[in-house]
Amino acid sequence: MREPASSRTPSLPLNRHLRRRFGASVLVATSAWTGPLVSAGWAQGAADSSLVAIEGATLWDGTGNEPIPSASVVIDGDRVLCAGTVRLCPVPPGARVIDAVGRWLLPGLIDTHVHLLFRDQRGGGRGMEADLRDLLARGVTAVRDMGTDPRTLLDLTRSIPSPRIYPMQLVAGPRFFYGREAVHNSDGSVTAYRLPPAQVMRLLGWTPILYQRGDRPDSVVAQAKAAGAIGLKLYADLTAGQVRELVQAAHQAGLPVWGHAWVQPASVMEQAQAGQDGVVHVAGLAGELYPPSARDTLRGATALFEATAAVATRESAHDPRVLAALDTLARRGTFLEPTLDATVHRVAHYEATHPRHATESEAYVKAASEFGVEVTREAVRRRVRITAGTDYVAYGPSDERASLVGELALLVDSIGLTPAAALRAATADAAVAIGGDAALTLGIVARGRRADLVLLRANPLADIRALREVEWVMLGGQLLRPDQLRREASP
Repeated sequence: MREPASSRTPSLPLNRHLRRRFGASVLVATSAWTGPLVSAGWAQGAADSSLVAIEGATLWDGTGNEPIPSASVVIDGDRVLCAGTVRLCPVPPGARVIDAVGRWLLPGLIDTHVHLLFRDQRGGGRGMEADLRDLLARGVTAVRDMGTDPRTLLDLTRSIPSPRIYPMQLVAGPRFFYGREAVHNSDGSVTAYRLPPAQVMRLLGWTPILYQRGDRPDSVVAQAKAAGAIGLKLYADLTAGQVRELVQAAHQAGLPVWGHAWVQPASVMEQAQAGQDGVVHVAGLAGELYPPSARDTLRGATALFEATAAVATRESAHDPRVLAALDTLARRGTFLEPTLDATVHRVAHYEATHPRHATESEAYVKAASEFGVEVTREAVRRRVRITAGTDYVAYGPSDERASLVGELALLVDSIGLTPAAALRAATADAAVAIGGDAALTLGIVARGRRADLVLLRANPLADIRALREVEWVMLGGQLLRPDQLRREASP
């Protein structure tokens, strides 16, 4: 019999425990804006009470328990005090009550892969505030930024409505920083020359860290922590030995390490064997189809596109080398973050624009889409841990960006996850994937967890797209209405 959620989670208060275990820097890095409480039509209770009771909703708490109809969730300040049946969680005297009858109550959603500073202008300003408000309006109460500029990002978002932000520090090898590469059409002609990725990122205000032979991995970790990062994101041009060095140094400091699937030349298999916590972009498992000697020559961004397009197919997704890598992920508990929706959007973009000569980027993304779906299916069959990250970027029309609902819909429709399993990938499992403070305080609705909640008008277990029907969002006990969030973000 599953033990009650309240017995598996820390009790209030947690601040002293978290500071002792993770240090003050982690708590500062993951702080979120808390603004004035938005009126929700309180049924009863003193206006200044710190106690709030949400009554009557069907509660899906993210713990793996069955949904609780006509549930009661009691909140004290920014934490959940009790969650369960009305008998177990009666309304405390003086509590303010929210009538949620006929609705579904969930933990706040978590997107484990965004790039909030990936925009045309360096600063945040009104555009960033609108992006963040829109994420909140969609029920996303926490995000992991996978490599921009941790310090600047945290400074920009400290005083505006925002999901909780967990920034990672991007780390890469020399070829990511130096030299330029030709961009070829399918007929072999050169379209342009690409600047080194690190140079482009710096123009956008990002701060990637160079790691090369002879560097001290602990100095990279110290630099990342000083910037406010909660972990390392390994990007490219790193060997298996370098991955191992960085993982060991980061883990000694209490930081997780994630990386691109295939950090060129280090493969997914090698990253998992080095102890890395997770890999992103499932199409990168195409690297398993090349021997180590060949991977060592495929360190540039252009080489990645060409090499993937050459071997990534529906059939090669079931190659024994790919399956062996997935089995290693499953055995070691390494997370896989597929980012399927971003690839679907890129394919749709290319099909809509109909370029005269298909670039290597277009060939790559079409191959990656088909290959990625098949590999993710195999990963699920092999019980690899899945987390829902979108590769959301903060520019362009919102309907042209990857979204968390889109990612979860693909996990259900194309991969075969149940809606409940897909939801866990964006709640409980996502919190564990981020680690640290998030793993202890987010992802489920239980005593001691942060009061980050989403109220839906329809049942997401019947149709995952019910996540689009957000009635309100609660962030740290503060109630926010989607229409107000978006209206106040308008110029």
